[in-house]
Amino acid sequence: MESIVPAAPTERVPFSPLMLADRLLSLAQDADRAGFTGTASNLVAVMFEVLDSGLPVQH
Repeated sequence: MESIVPAAPTERVPFSPLMLADRLLSLAQDADRAGFTGTASNLVAVMFEVLDSGLPVQH
């Protein structure tokens, strides 16, 4: 059987903490709708940590 190995990343893609926070919020909303309220709360907490981290926004 052939094993699946993900390709190694060739370059780092800059990200925006705001985009990451938006994705975390979307995941939290989906988790809440699915009945995973604890997971949703954790995702929101991580979102606030990302926003409060003071990471520089890359342009």
